[in-house]
Parts: sequence; C-alpha cells; structure tokens
Amino acid sequence: MKLSFELLVAARYLRADRPKGALDHLRWATLVLVILTVAVFAGGELVEYLLRDHLSETLWNLRGPLRAAKYITVLVTLLVGFFIELIRRLTIFTTISTFGLFLGTGALVTVLSVMSGFEQDLKTKILGTHAHMVVSTPDRSFTDYREALGKIAKVKGVQAASPYLSSEVMIASQSNLAGVIIKGIDPDSVGKVTELVKNTEAGSLDHLLHPELLVKPASGSSVTVVPRSASVDGGAVDGGQVDASSGPGRSDGSASEQVVAKAVDGGAVDGGVLADAGSIAAFDPVASKKPKIQPPRKVLPGLAIGRELARNLRVFVGEDVSLVSPMGDVGPTGPIPKSKPHRIAAIFFSGMYEYDSKYAYMNLPAAQKFLGLDDEVTGVELKLQNPEETESVMAELRGALGPGFLVQDWKELNRSLFAALKLEKIAMFIALCFIILVAAFSIVSNGIMLVMEKGKEVAILKSMGASDRAVLRIFVLLGAYMGTVGTTAGVLTGVFTCWVFDRFGLPLDTDVYYITKLPVKVSPAELSSVLLASLVLTLLATLYPAWQAARLRPVEALR
Repeated sequence: MKLSFELLVAARYLRADRPKGALDHLRWATLVLVILTVAVFAGGELVEYLLRDHLSETLWNLRGPLRAAKYITVLVTLLVGFFIELIRRLTIFTTISTFGLFLGTGALVTVLSVMSGFEQDLKTKILGTHAHMVVSTPDRSFTDYREALGKIAKVKGVQAASPYLSSEVMIASQSNLAGVIIKGIDPDSVGKVTELVKNTEAGSLDHLLHPELLVKPASGSSVTVVPRSASVDGGAVDGGQVDASSGPGRSDGSASEQVVAKAVDGGAVDGGVLADAGSIAAFDPVASKKPKIQPPRKVLPGLAIGRELARNLRVFVGEDVSLVSPMGDVGPTGPIPKSKPHRIAAIFFSGMYEYDSKYAYMNLPAAQKFLGLDDEVTGVELKLQNPEETESVMAELRGALGPGFLVQDWKELNRSLFAALKLEKIAMFIALCFIILVAAFSIVSNGIMLVMEKGKEVAILKSMGASDRAVLRIFVLLGAYMGTVGTTAGVLTGVFTCWVFDRFGLPLDTDVYYITKLPVKVSPAELSSVLLASLVLTLLATLYPAWQAARLRPVEALR
C-alpha cells in the first residue's frame, strides 16, 4: 500500500502541468514523417520495378540515395515520434533525461550487434577456409601421418581429417609476380574439412587430380585467313572465265570473295566440297606450306588460387604460371632457386582478402615433389562436430596420439585476432556508456531541481506522517521510472534497427569492406549487459537527489 502511494506521488511529480490535449498538434509532425517514409519506400520499389524492364543510368544512380533515405527516414521517424510522445506527458527536463537514456542504450545495442556481426562473419570465413583443429609435429618431420589419421578417426567428436603441406614460395605470370603460401592438399578429403570446394567459382579441384583435363585440343582444323593467289584474283578457276571488272578492290560478290567464303564455310566450289583447311591447298600453294596442326600442350600440375591473386597476376583458368621456391639446388655460386611451371586449375573466393590474395592450393604429391619432401606433410586438419567445444576433443586427441604431437584449435591459432576484436568491443562498450553517463548526470540535475521545486509538497508529506525513507523511495522511483522507460525503449529500438539491417541489408562497398552488406548479430548476453549498465547508472544518479529530499526538514521547507 505504501509503495503504491509512493509510485502515485512519483508519477505526479514527473507529469507536466498542462491542459489536456495541449500538445496534440505535435503529432502532425510524426504523421508527416510516416508519410514521407512510406513515400521513400514506395519510390525505391518503383525504381526497382522500372529497372527490370528499362536499363536507365539515371534510375540506377537513384538506387543508392533511395536506399540510404529509407534508413534515415525510419530513424528520424522513430526519434521524433518518441520525443513527441514523451514531451506530451512529461516535463521538459524529464523528457530530455529519458530521451538521453533512449539514445545511449539504442546506440549501444546497435553498435555492439554490428561488431558481433563482423566477428561472426570473420569467424565463419576463417572456419570456412581453415580447419577447426590442426595436428602437427613441431620437433620432427611428420612422415607417419597415415598412422595418425587412423588414430584421429577413432576420436569422438572428429568429423573429418585431411593432411596438408604448406610453404612460402613466389608465383609469377607474364604480367606480375607475388609471394604466396603454397598449400598441398588432398582434393578428395579437403571438401569434408573446409569450404574450399564450395568457394570455388571457376574451374574445379578435380583438375588438381587430373591435370590432363586442362590440356586444350589442337585447333589445326580451324580456318581464319585464306591468302590470295593468281588463280583467284582475276584468273580462271577450273577453266572458267572471270570478268575483268572483278578485281581485288571489289567487295560486291566478286569471284575471289565467293571462293574464299565457300572455302571457309565448307561449301562447294564447282561441285567440289571443302571439308577443312587441307582442301584450300588445292587453290593456294602458299597455304599448303604453312603448319596445319599445332603441337599439343604439355601436361602441367594444377594450381588453385584466390580471386584477388588471379586479378593481381592477370590470369584465368587454363593459363600457365611459374612457382619459384628458394629451397633449390646448390650451384657453384651458391643456392639456385627452383622454378617449375604450373597451370591454373581453379579460382576460389573465400570472402577474406588475405586468403584470396595469399593462398594457392595444389595436389599433395605434386607439392611434395616440388618442395623436395618425400611423403612428408606439415600437419593434419580436422573438422569437429561442434567447433565451439574443442577442449574435450583436444584432450582426447593428445591422449590418443601420445607425446610429440601438437594439437591446436582455431581459437588458439587465431588468438591474437579474436583477442583484438574482444578488446575493441569492450572499448566501444565503455565509450558508448559515456552517453548513458551524460544522461545520468541530467537525471541528477533534474532530481535536484525537483527537490527544490517540490520542497513545500515534501514538507507537507512529512508533516502528514511520511518518513524519510518514504521520501527517499519516492525520488528513487522517479529515477527508476525514467531509467526503465528510456532503457527499455532504447533497447527495443536498437533490436528493431538490427532487424531492419539484417532483413533488408545495408549495402557496403565491396572494394573497401569486402562484404556485400552490414553484418548484424544480436546477442542476449550483450542486451542484458546494456540493460544492467543503464539501470545501475540511473539508480546511482537518483541517490543524491533522493538523499537530499529525505534530509529536508518541514519547517525549513515551509519557511
């Protein structure tokens, strides 16, 4: 009963003393913004519809501004609408304090969700390109990997395993060169461990096992140019007479052009059928002296490279490049680098610039032969059923493999990267909490002004029997009310903003961010931390004004 009375008094202190319906005309601003938002969305859909039938540069250029205008109008409508509804019910100072909490919590939820989205996107790309766990032998050569594969297959939680061999080499094309990490893989099992097969966008990893499929057939039967001869240019063909007016300069169906056209198209000339370039030799002795068949291409080991590396080297599937390894033979003048030609078998796109520009894959036996390592690998990559729970699998693997083997999971291999992301998120959380802190200081000033304004009413309450604790609870409830309304509205708005980003997508420049849209991931733990931080700061901000009101003496207040 006492708490209900104190809530009633607190709500009375927060409400503004205005006539009913005094600020109803402000709702027209919200209505205008809603109409503007609907118009922008309708305009965006109209532009998309018109682009399906008419490719217009003007309409295409309008897509970007309209897409940005959608988010801006929705955001402005939410902010203005919430501020108007607050000011219609509360005092101006209470509205400013509550709106500050609303902005702080909404921005904090949105920023943390976007950073979690980037972290999740990065984790997905890393686990798609690399394995969940790696087994290696840092102190010796890893030649007994087949026995290790048999032991690994018996460990519970391991879904697939694949050996690999890696080294740093140089790759050169006719246009450019770059330093890369060459990685020998087993094309049959690598698709069960990583997403390399799914990420291949040109060519195929089967060409690593069968490089002979990359050899194009000879093109000796094609005819492109037929040299002119005396028998064609103004002479007789099979004893027929040619009009003198049909010379080399004519282009309106002369005898020479008719013969060339029929020869190229495989048509008949005076009843004779020309099947290929060999029949043209009957008309032109010069053509018979040219080589008719090109020599077949040599079979070279296949190589799968990333999109950015292929763009840097200016190569495509089927073209040849050279791999250069510094670990070559020793000559009279010192070490001689080892160079060997390879052929582009596939081009992949992982979604990470570092991987697409630095990694090149080839068949494991070919990599061992190129690097001069007989039946040796760098390690074994593993895929787990649950990549988040790696500790138990690591302990079981260490027990099954015995000493001499190093087992590392993806968290340990990428510890510095994810530690930096975590530190950045914590720093961003602390920085954005200052917005809530500023709103908390406004709650302090608002509470002090309320104590000064309502001093006589507090004195009357105390003279009627209200205790100091009751007055303290009234002003604590004032801050709790502002904190609850502002924090709840801000969190809900932040979640709604994240849903809009996830549902409709905020497009990004792929040349800068290497992703198509803004990634968003809403975490319940982060939402709870934002709610807790905002409510704690709000309650702490109300303690001093509430303590000052509780100490107020009725005689001094009424004087």
